[in-house]
Amino acid sequence: MGAAWKSEKRWVLSLTLVCLVLGGLLAVQVRTRELRGETQIGRQRSALVGMLTTSQAQLGKQTEEIERLRTRVAEYETEAASETGLLRLMTEELSNSRVALGLLAVKGPGVELELADSTMRGTDEFGAQELYVLHDFDLVQIANELRAAGAEAISLNGQRLIAGSAITCSARLIKVDDVAISSPFVFLAIGEKDNLMSALNIRDGVLDRLRVMEFQVKLTPKDDVIIPPVAIAPKYVYAQPVPREEQP
Repeated sequence: MGAAWKSEKRWVLSLTLVCLVLGGLLAVQVRTRELRGETQIGRQRSALVGMLTTSQAQLGKQTEEIERLRTRVAEYETEAASETGLLRLMTEELSNSRVALGLLAVKGPGVELELADSTMRGTDEFGAQELYVLHDFDLVQIANELRAAGAEAISLNGQRLIAGSAITCSARLIKVDDVAISSPFVFLAIGEKDNLMSALNIRDGVLDRLRVMEFQVKLTPKDDVIIPPVAIAPKYVYAQPVPREEQP
């Protein structure tokens, strides 16, 4: 009787220990999954906040551009009496428009940014591996930060980024205007070097967060950056110029 009772006690104790260990492992696994999810959501939320800040900065720049165009119109009116002066203004405006539309290759001082996936490696369990690869929203945020910092021209893996450009992801494939690109991702930007470097290295900015997770980041100032034109010129089917007499 005593031996049977002791045997049963040892069996109950062993079962209890096994249950405790399994419960602990399950709790760790659940918490790990929660942390991974929070990290991914945090990166996406940061990207959204960055895009909102960039949109506000771009709104300010658009206001400045409106004032510039008003000044330009006044110059046109002044130079209209001189055929030579009007031709010069029109040629300059045409050249600026072609640069803005990405129709011309451009060069100037700027920065080069090379990015690659994290050197950290997770398991495929619960999609953890997704935390250690670059996503389209990371690249979008970087492009927006460059624009907000005053970049006059930007390219990504040889693809010129203009106003209508889109960086998207489909079936784990990142595209720029329907052209597939892959890691490493290389941004080239033309502008004031110090401003671009400071904007990208800002504390808690996109690069700062990527470095914490051991993504491969190499940012280099350049005296001479060459950015190619767009592969396909944008075409406007529905947006047509408003005749002068109809303009508000």
